[in-house]
Amino acid sequence: MFRRCQAIAAGYTEAEIDRLLRKGTWHKVRHGIYTAWPFDNKQVTSDRYMHVLASAARVLAIGGDTLTSHDSAAVWHEIELMGAWPAEPTLTLARGDRAVTSRGYLVAPVPQAHRVAGESVTSAARTVVDCCRSRSFAAGLVTAESALRAGLDPAAIAAVLDVCKRWPGMATAREVIAFADKWSETALESLARIWCRDNGLPAPQQQRSVRTLGGVFVAEVDFVWDEFRTVLETDGRKKYAGETAIKKGGVGWKEKLREDTVRDTGLQVVRGYWSDGDDGGADLAARLRRAFERGLRETGEREYVLGPPVRVHPRPLAPRVARPARSARSQSSRAQ
Repeated sequence: MFRRCQAIAAGYTEAEIDRLLRKGTWHKVRHGIYTAWPFDNKQVTSDRYMHVLASAARVLAIGGDTLTSHDSAAVWHEIELMGAWPAEPTLTLARGDRAVTSRGYLVAPVPQAHRVAGESVTSAARTVVDCCRSRSFAAGLVTAESALRAGLDPAAIAAVLDVCKRWPGMATAREVIAFADKWSETALESLARIWCRDNGLPAPQQQRSVRTLGGVFVAEVDFVWDEFRTVLETDGRKKYAGETAIKKGGVGWKEKLREDTVRDTGLQVVRGYWSDGDDGGADLAARLRRAFERGLRETGEREYVLGPPVRVHPRPLAPRVARPARSARSQSSRAQ
């Protein structure tokens, strides 16, 4: 990322700059700011990459000790956000001893420990805390559990909480972090945990494998209440997109067979959906309680055992976007 004036200072003429832009060797990110990274594959034209690029350009435009932060830093780290990404990059100018807002960006202290080394981006832990204190409890939990699932150390979050303990929104942030864990694999699972808690249900176990008494693997389930012999599986509509019915061989058919095998072990199965949030999970809680009652009526020996998860969990935090080919970089080396 570089300014037009930097390219001129490095020896490029106005005509050379315009020619490189026309050829697609350089690309205009915003007025007077360019990049030499290629725009010729799906990775670098993804929504995530374009948001990261726009954030970097705005950091350069503002100047000073400015960092990508909050929701935009979550996009950079590939930490999940509930709802749409910010329309404009979220930035923090590191200055002063308290958080304020000025000219559309935040002004707040950002200690070195709260930064990604070599990048103008807040660390994953600082990003999680900033999102938790600036968003709703539910949105903060989705972000926090996404980061924990990807391997963020809870001690790193605790250290940020301690440094920022008097900042606005910290009461909510502390509540979110106290409730969060690493086992929710989707935003819907994080929300289901809230719905179960808010409706007075006991805390379930998450991501447990179900096996027969003979040790044969049956399924890995999202939530299970062993004392009630009940499983909760959460499903988003996208999982069944394009299927007009539970057709043989399709996703819906495979899920039906999987659910049947779980029931064959003596477990009750309840399904939860995004629409269960319309009433705060009240109807979901009622369905679960009915399943609990059925499970309690099963007086025979259990025909299943629960074990640890067997699936490979998501990638670690902040994978790098692939660097451009050396030949593409070399054409702009003087400007960089």
